[in-house]
Amino acid sequence: MFRLADFRWVCPIRNHFCRAARWQIILLLVGVTAWLWGNAVLAQAPVQAAVQTGPLQPGQPGAAQAGRPLFVNSLPLLLNPERPGETRLGRLDYLGGLILASADKDFGGYSGLALDADGAGLWAISDRGHWLRLELQADAAGVPAGVAAARLLSLHGQNGALLEGIWSDAESLRRGADGSFLVGFERRHRVLHYPPDGRVSLVPLPPEVQHLPYNGGLESVAVLAPDESLLLIGEESLPAEEGVSPVWLRRSNNDWRRLSLRRHGDFHPTDAVGLPDGGFLVLERAFRWLDGWGTRLRQVSAAALAHSLASGAELATETLAEWARPYSNDNLEAMDLRQGPDGQRWLYLLSDDNHSRFQRTLLLVFRLPAAPDTAEFR
Repeated sequence: MFRLADFRWVCPIRNHFCRAARWQIILLLVGVTAWLWGNAVLAQAPVQAAVQTGPLQPGQPGAAQAGRPLFVNSLPLLLNPERPGETRLGRLDYLGGLILASADKDFGGYSGLALDADGAGLWAISDRGHWLRLELQADAAGVPAGVAAARLLSLHGQNGALLEGIWSDAESLRRGADGSFLVGFERRHRVLHYPPDGRVSLVPLPPEVQHLPYNGGLESVAVLAPDESLLLIGEESLPAEEGVSPVWLRRSNNDWRRLSLRRHGDFHPTDAVGLPDGGFLVLERAFRWLDGWGTRLRQVSAAALAHSLASGAELATETLAEWARPYSNDNLEAMDLRQGPDGQRWLYLLSDDNHSRFQRTLLLVFRLPAAPDTAEFR
């Protein structure tokens, strides 16, 4: 049996490095134990989500189905547990956040997010093939402080068929100005359109999309101002390309344009959302065995997008924030924007816990830097 006390004998070099490595293992085991204990406490915390008994409103996903209510517990989330008063992250201001958990076995795996305009609720899409509807409680500033009600709804495809198996791997979600939803899938790469009347349809895509890697498909779907242009970003590179993620932009005339987003380091795009001026944000994620999760937020301005469309050059970006431990982090895959009660742009991020006991479902809320334009959110 391997014991930590005997680590010095299995270490090939008996020096201070081996002793440091032994302490790293001890600290890792302590951290895992604390993590499991914290999850157990959260799972047994007083329930903050009441059962939603009323029917969903027409035009919402799954409005024809009753869905299944569930209990979702929540705890407040600090930006930096080592410095509780810290609220600045790059060019972002942290407003607050929640750790979300549920004893329901289906809860988790959320890769796409769509907010209500007033922030009172949200829709999330799971890579296990269901919708999550949350009604949120807010504090005096309008920041989420808890969950008032929660419900799971089945994800259906064309002709009302229930999506299961490899056909249910939903990775992106975006709501249009007309209230419809777009859902992007990987493994079976495609985008489905969910209009208010419930008639699900397949969105015609460029043939290149089908050449995306099996598990590196359409993680990002965005709708851009001012003409509702559709933006798609692949998580991984196409064959014969290296270091860039493919970007497709469909203008209102149904003409697809191909662009490229250069990846830096080990970060890969996991979501995108349009800005009022016609630009967009890109959320990126990295994982390192020694450091854990890393997150980066980049911005593509309307001018940079126009330049790339005119010249064919790679998209120029500006990094707004990049973080890892000790800042609160996980597999952040989903984001959306809304105009906050202070008139500024509020960014919501949601993590995919991969249905793992060693990960968490986090909801973080940031305020973006003041925008130079006065365009309204749609």
